[in-house]
Amino acid sequence: MIQSAVSIEYTKDTTDLFILKHKDLDVAMMKMDVRTGMIEYVLSVYLPEELPAGCAPDGTGLGEWWKLRAIPDSRKGIRQVLSRLSEATSQSLMLSSYGLSLTDHYWIQPVGQELYWKDLNFYENNFEDELGDILTDSERDRSVPDGISKLSPSVSVNGDMKKKWIIRGGRRYLLKVNPNYHSQQTVNEVIAGKLHERLGWKNYVSYDMGTIYISGRGYPCSLSPMFTSAETEFVSAYQIVADYKVPNDVSLYEALIRQAVSLGADEQEVRAFLEYMILTDFILTNTDRHLNNFGFLYDPQQHRLSGMAPLFDTGNSLFYDYDVIPHGGNLLDIPVNSFSKREADQLHYVKSDAGVKLERLAHFPQEAEALLKEYTDMTDERAAETARTIEEKIEYLNLFFQGKKIWKKERYW
Repeated sequence: MIQSAVSIEYTKDTTDLFILKHKDLDVAMMKMDVRTGMIEYVLSVYLPEELPAGCAPDGTGLGEWWKLRAIPDSRKGIRQVLSRLSEATSQSLMLSSYGLSLTDHYWIQPVGQELYWKDLNFYENNFEDELGDILTDSERDRSVPDGISKLSPSVSVNGDMKKKWIIRGGRRYLLKVNPNYHSQQTVNEVIAGKLHERLGWKNYVSYDMGTIYISGRGYPCSLSPMFTSAETEFVSAYQIVADYKVPNDVSLYEALIRQAVSLGADEQEVRAFLEYMILTDFILTNTDRHLNNFGFLYDPQQHRLSGMAPLFDTGNSLFYDYDVIPHGGNLLDIPVNSFSKREADQLHYVKSDAGVKLERLAHFPQEAEALLKEYTDMTDERAAETARTIEEKIEYLNLFFQGKKIWKKERYW
């Protein structure tokens, strides 16, 4: 039964002691700086097995886990938003919402307050999106309404793009928008979905186009359904290896697989997923597949990974922030934030075609071009040039599948 969450926000002058909760389980006690919202230190761990993935049994790593949960300082406009809300940091804003999220079942309870998961969590309780409007600049005016609730899942969403959780027809959707760069990041998410659809890949987050109004002007935004639930959590790849010392003779790629398998994942499934991800990211020139941008589904009852989380977050693709779009051999020198520093070097990890049948991508570059023309304000020339990079990348993958070591940039073409 969906209901409205209990409208109780933490009063920051009551206590600086908090209990980390996993649903209604008491996991650890922490002392926090209530002004900044930062965890100062862990006083005691009651249930080490219930700590977030990536944290040591003594609670080491909780501070970093909490920080990564908050809106990053790099998100454009966040400092102005915090000032308007009279909050010192994104972490203090998150503290006002008990750290509740729509990616997992963790939250923090002030010592002295009696609160329950069923009354607060955003999976089963409705929430207002006034705060989300402010975080995405989509409010009708620039003032902050009196008594605005800070109890919102939108304060526990990381990443640089402006985003908020909304409820439509009883379902939770993440809305993302960036008016800059022709709003291309939003459209890139839809283009990625079209790619997966053509390839017959089922495990991806679908993105629909919408419109959001900022200062009276409409901008394209993307809407993606929540892929977690009150029974299933998301664990990022970063969390899997955060508390793991990678041996010198083992790559981060193999270390991640090793750790995931030790936590219950199926090795064949993980390898197939990662290879598919690398290949499709190559086609779209996704430069930002860092370890927080993909991960696993987690069963908290069984304390094990239950599968790969669907592919998501492909917005930083297709040269959205490039002034000059590269072509030819320059497409093999693209720097990325992932397992390797150079995109072409990622192909070293790929041992099969992972279901990426290139013949299924006939006319896909033209489909991407049409979407860019329809939903962004970029010139037709730039849209066509962007589509041409997809054609070239597909040609390079064809050479790679023939056994060519294209990362060496030899003249195979």
